[in-house]
Amino acid sequence: MPEKELGNGVDYEVSIEEEGTIIEALAAIDRQLFNNPKLSPFPLYKGLIKSYLQLIWDPIKNGIYEDCASNAYGPNKDFMPLLDDVSFPLYPNSDITLIVHAD
Repeated sequence: MPEKELGNGVDYEVSIEEEGTIIEALAAIDRQLFNNPKLSPFPLYKGLIKSYLQLIWDPIKNGIYEDCASNAYGPNKDFMPLLDDVSFPLYPNSDITLIVHAD
């Protein structure tokens, strides 16, 4: 069951444009999985969720869903407020952890 796979945590490494955002990073992960479907945990939730963008980002509010948590730091331990601002430019070589359904 793919939901269990996410529950164990999944690591991805992506490269995005300088000044890229979390939305662009999630889209880059989704592209990787689209090109390599055997690595993908999707579809989830009875086939309704087909990508990380769909799972994490609310396009109507242009924000991360309220039931998600973020632990995002740059290489110098500078915090990135991704829950408050999805347009916040990611620091190069960032370490970002997103937790879905964190409530």
